[in-house]
Amino acid sequence: MSLFMAWKAATIAASGTSSAEVDLGNNCDYLQILLPTLTSCTIKIQVAEGSGGTFQDLGSSITTATTTGGYTTTFRLGGYQFIKVVSSATQTAERLIRVRGAKY
Repeated sequence: MSLFMAWKAATIAASGTSSAEVDLGNNCDYLQILLPTLTSCTIKIQVAEGSGGTFQDLGSSITTATTTGGYTTTFRLGGYQFIKVVSSATQTAERLIRVRGAKY
């Protein structure tokens, strides 16, 4: 049986490269992520053990190019609750990225 957390915003500000900390609401096995059209970049997830903690890169990243549509994928979180979405390139406009955790 799976349990999906609520969708949360992980917004990257215009001229920014990272979202603020997102609390998924529980320790999660997976992270679903809905990416809008982005400036060509690599997207990675950073995780921390607690709120306000030290964030570090989580495993592999994904590459996305500027398109007229978005991209959706799932990351294996391995039990983290606090995340950030990080872009390798400065975004030219505010980007609303939607994320939700899942437990299996």
